[in-house]
Amino acid sequence: MSPAGLRRHRIVGMKHMRDVNRILLHVGMIVTVVLGGAMARAGAACAQENGPMALPESGGTAPASSPAEEYRIGPGDVISVSVLEAPELGGRFRISELGDLHMAALPKAIHADGQTTEELSRSIKQGFVEAKQLRDPSVNVAVEEFHGRTITITGAVAKPSVYPIPPRTTLLEALAMAGGLLPNAGSTVTVVRGKASAEAASEPVGSVAIVDMNRLATGKDSSANVEVHKGDVISVPTAEIVYVVGAVTKPGGFPIPDPTIGMSVVQAIAMSEGFTSVAAPHHGVIVRQSTSDAARQEIPVDIAELMTGKRTDVRLAPNDILYVPNSMGKRTLKAAGDVAMAAVNGVAIYGIGYRVGQIK
Repeated sequence: MSPAGLRRHRIVGMKHMRDVNRILLHVGMIVTVVLGGAMARAGAACAQENGPMALPESGGTAPASSPAEEYRIGPGDVISVSVLEAPELGGRFRISELGDLHMAALPKAIHADGQTTEELSRSIKQGFVEAKQLRDPSVNVAVEEFHGRTITITGAVAKPSVYPIPPRTTLLEALAMAGGLLPNAGSTVTVVRGKASAEAASEPVGSVAIVDMNRLATGKDSSANVEVHKGDVISVPTAEIVYVVGAVTKPGGFPIPDPTIGMSVVQAIAMSEGFTSVAAPHHGVIVRQSTSDAARQEIPVDIAELMTGKRTDVRLAPNDILYVPNSMGKRTLKAAGDVAMAAVNGVAIYGIGYRVGQIK
């Protein structure tokens, strides 16, 4: 082929390729439009059937709390206020007993009681604008101490008192604030609901929730770890106790784990870790106390036969004293009762197997 013919062939080929590319581009646009419309229609149908699709959470970002879960500032709370454009105007402030926030930079107080941190941030910003201190400040508020939200904890805890609580505080967390339960704490905890708790549980103010600490501590009922709210009163009663004294390895007072079941003589001996080498288990005595010495009972019990199953186990009553004499001498029941009563004084009280927090 001549050079001129070769050039004409290349020009025709290039023109043909441009035409093909235009056709492919046009077809691609049509396919894109068709597929896009189909996907949009499918997405709309899916949304109509199942609701809007949830976007995956970004790493490290907690989901936003609903307005009902936001903490509302109260009297006595300590807050920190930061102003990006003028840091010297911020600082730490305590809300007054009337619920007001007083800042030297503002001519009048801001009523903070009942506001969330976001709402109070806007109120402070508005205050700066109205006072012509700043044109459009960036204000941030954070609660450092929650004194406006308090509960009362009484009874068998290390440090009974009134405690400020942060939002979403559970019963176990509240008991830990009070230093934990004492060894003689009972197996139940009573929560008398204040106004906030009553509204949350749709119950009347002053209603009582009884929590079984045995089930909670053993993980049998995690729902028992209820959330406590402002105004709640938590009461920890003293446990019903049985005393074991005399010739046993670990004499002391032992709380009855479940008052509805009680504790037997054999169980009490097991709690005290058995007899010493000088024990006389055939001559045990149960001292059943009363408000008068005349009504006090001394009940003989053959502990050795109970433990071997030759006799039916005996149920102990709260505050009973189980006395195991030694084999060095014989005593009358009255004398054994006197020894048992004297031995109880100053005896250790042992816990029922669960602890909440640390006693300091």
